[in-house]
Amino acid sequence: MRMIDIVEAIHESNSIALITHINPDGDAVGSLIALMLALDKMGKSVYGYCQDDVPKSLCFLDGADRISKPTDPVERYDLAVALDCSDRERMGDCASIMDMAIRSANIDHHRSNTYYADINIVHEDASATGEMIYELVQQLEDTGDKNIAEALYTAIVTDTGGFSFSNTTARTHRVIANLIEWGAEVTELSTRLFRNHSPEWIRLLGEAINTLKIYHEGRVSTLYVTREMLQKVGASEEHINGIIQYGKDISGVELAVFFREVDPSTTKVSFRSGSLIDVSALAQKFGGGGHKRASGCTINLPLFKAHKYTMEVIDNYFRETVK
Repeated sequence: MRMIDIVEAIHESNSIALITHINPDGDAVGSLIALMLALDKMGKSVYGYCQDDVPKSLCFLDGADRISKPTDPVERYDLAVALDCSDRERMGDCASIMDMAIRSANIDHHRSNTYYADINIVHEDASATGEMIYELVQQLEDTGDKNIAEALYTAIVTDTGGFSFSNTTARTHRVIANLIEWGAEVTELSTRLFRNHSPEWIRLLGEAINTLKIYHEGRVSTLYVTREMLQKVGASEEHINGIIQYGKDISGVELAVFFREVDPSTTKVSFRSGSLIDVSALAQKFGGGGHKRASGCTINLPLFKAHKYTMEVIDNYFRETVK
């Protein structure tokens, strides 16, 4: 579908719910806030929802305090828009809000998107959902302002790894240039997002680095974090963000794998790659998905069994695919 379809749906709606995915990241939070602020300016009754709390590192964004958890009973909105959610399950408890809405929309950039809404705007070539929301804001005849710009800058800069990932395009930089013109303070945002680590995060990074293992002649690295490690350093789930990059940044590593113990029988696995491996295809072997260079999945096994199982699949993948 075309962006104009969601534009028309917004104009025809009075009450609008915006939903983003569980364990929200910068793209999720920034995209939701930017669209919420733009809809405010149109006079819409707009509400933001997420199953989980906004990470403390993103609470500085104007509007972050308006993102709520779903309530019971669920209110019926004219339009519910899912942002950065590749499938219905990514909304978690908020899926019921979309189910109750008169119309639903899905705005996303993941190639694994399942097109689950009435209106599906999926652009796999977009660097971030935030890049798509920038286009939407423009089509809503809003030139943006400082708060919208900073929310969108946060969305895009975090999902591109500070413009270092392969999803960064010339268009991405043109969008960023316009956001700076709207008032985004790049130095302040960069400090808040990338140079503002807590002592808990640093201590957790140290614990994770001690788990580092290298495979396939230096081309694969693995790291993990257990619940015990989180408790030991006084860290929470949000402190895990960014740790996988330290496995990927090792010279010669083409595939980095990060394991997080959710509970004694469940492990979340994240994949990051350089230029050779399509990790979305790898993640799909475990029922997951994502992007070519950044994907993930959930494995219903204890962490160390999940590690063993994942490495067996990766070993086969290297034998069959990677030369």
